[in-house]
Amino acid sequence: MSEILNFGRENLAFKQLRKRSAFLFLLIALFGSITFFQIIKLTILDSNLYTTKSDENRIIRIPIYPSRGLIKLSNGEIVVENIVTQALTIVPNKTSDLELTLEELKQNLGLKDEELLTFKRKLSKTKYKYDSIVIVENLTKEQIARFSVEKEKWPSVSIKAQLMRFNLLGPIFSHVTGYVGLVSPEEIDESEDFSYPFTSQIGKTGVEKFYEGTLRGGEGFRTIEIDAYGKEVRELARFIPEQGKDIYLSLDKELQVLARNELAGRKGAVVALDPNTGLIKALVSSPDFSPNILNKTETGKVENILIDSQSPLFNRAISGNYPPASTLKPFIGLLGVKEKKINWTTTIEDQGFFQIDGKGRKYRGWKEDGHGTVNLSKSIIESSDVFFYHLATQLTVDSISNFLKQFGFGRKTGVDLSSETEGLLPDRKWKLGAIGESWFVGDTINISIGQGYISCSPLQLAVAVSSIATKGKVYRPRVVAKIEDQFTEKQVIYHLNQIEKSHWEKLENSMVSVISHWKGTAHNLTEFGQETIAGKTGTAQIKSLTDAELTVKEEYEDIRLEERNRDHALFVGYGPLPDPELTVVVIVENGESGSTVAAPIAQRLIDFYADRED
Repeated sequence: MSEILNFGRENLAFKQLRKRSAFLFLLIALFGSITFFQIIKLTILDSNLYTTKSDENRIIRIPIYPSRGLIKLSNGEIVVENIVTQALTIVPNKTSDLELTLEELKQNLGLKDEELLTFKRKLSKTKYKYDSIVIVENLTKEQIARFSVEKEKWPSVSIKAQLMRFNLLGPIFSHVTGYVGLVSPEEIDESEDFSYPFTSQIGKTGVEKFYEGTLRGGEGFRTIEIDAYGKEVRELARFIPEQGKDIYLSLDKELQVLARNELAGRKGAVVALDPNTGLIKALVSSPDFSPNILNKTETGKVENILIDSQSPLFNRAISGNYPPASTLKPFIGLLGVKEKKINWTTTIEDQGFFQIDGKGRKYRGWKEDGHGTVNLSKSIIESSDVFFYHLATQLTVDSISNFLKQFGFGRKTGVDLSSETEGLLPDRKWKLGAIGESWFVGDTINISIGQGYISCSPLQLAVAVSSIATKGKVYRPRVVAKIEDQFTEKQVIYHLNQIEKSHWEKLENSMVSVISHWKGTAHNLTEFGQETIAGKTGTAQIKSLTDAELTVKEEYEDIRLEERNRDHALFVGYGPLPDPELTVVVIVENGESGSTVAAPIAQRLIDFYADRED
């Protein structure tokens, strides 16, 4: 009986063992199947994915940026070139302890705190995992030598050659060529195929900015294999970039130097252009600056340029807003003749002041006792304010605004430089919106002598005066004469064919007499001038004369005590006649006298240009 019971127990135990074995087998089989599936998935099904990820860590594509196009003069002389400098770079994601590495580099190479702060700002903006970022540019020979000795300590750090912009002529063409700087997010056009790395340089002002797309070329790339520290192992493929194009300026180096020397560091501007083509031959804004400091290819503090009270970065030639003063009188006179409000023989009596309807405020002329009996020609020659006060009361601001707009006042000229101003050509609507007042006759009187709300840039004035030189045809001004082998085309922007030829001729004769007539405001030019030129002087008031009890001379004595309150000196002219080749505008801030300060500069430029052309 006991044997039967023992057999039953053994049979029961065996069955339980079988159940447990089957469960264990199924469990092992399940885990085995999962493991086998994962092996198949990793080695076969997902092999492309992990190969790709491996390649992303091992194989990278590095953009190749072509050397920036050169900026040259028309004779081939290089103005701006690319020079090779050495930069210290690092791959942050391949650096185990970035802070320690930077501290060691600082101690060993003598890096400055501000350089490291600039690097950290760059680092915070990067979105590319394996970017090689510049820590500091323009390494010295001593820094290069020190790094070479201990470079094994920093496997993710290397020295790389890079091209930097260098202006061979220093500040002479600074406002024309401009300078380059690190690209900002706002300057990147996402629609372009060209992808700027945030460490690259882009044109910031001048030709460098305006012709950025032309100078930079097209982007290429290299496909390379790297090691664990980001060092290049081998190159796998290369796509050659499109080279940047060379640009040839229309500017005349000797004329530019002469204009710059004539200004002698005084605040102001000189613009000289060929009225028959629009090509600019000289464009000087004073004071100027060294582009190489901003290009980081010359020692010097950028901060000193930025905080300079003289504003050397400001391009007065195209961005300055100045009252045109008496240089506007020829245009107002031409309007009066066109509108038949006056003719060339119309006379008035200039007693030194003018009153509307013979009463109220006295609008004073620059000459205390007046110019006597004057017509339009004499009023231009001697610059009679009172004649134009009279004329202004017969015109409207709307007719003046519409007429001057045809000469380019109040709108950009379209010059191929960045940051050009529109100037200000006021009308009724503008005054109501900007000042909240209606337009008064007194406002029109002020505009008639180029004062009041009206303002323009020296370049705008040069374009307007060129229309007199060409008898009504105005070309878009430009500083680039050629791109590679392709010449830039001249473009007519205004054609004033509603003015009779005889009016142009009489206006020119009057402007010639400004210099040749013994009572002309620029008669002093005959003492040394070689070429016959047509011109007009101007003296732009900065501070209004308001004390009716004082004479003009007496009130000026107080005003001129502070230099910043002194009048601007202006002169516009063209020549040599009868076939003018150069239009010149000169503005000397706080120079006071257009005839003695600005006019001689223009005469010397035209004489020099004509003499050399002959």
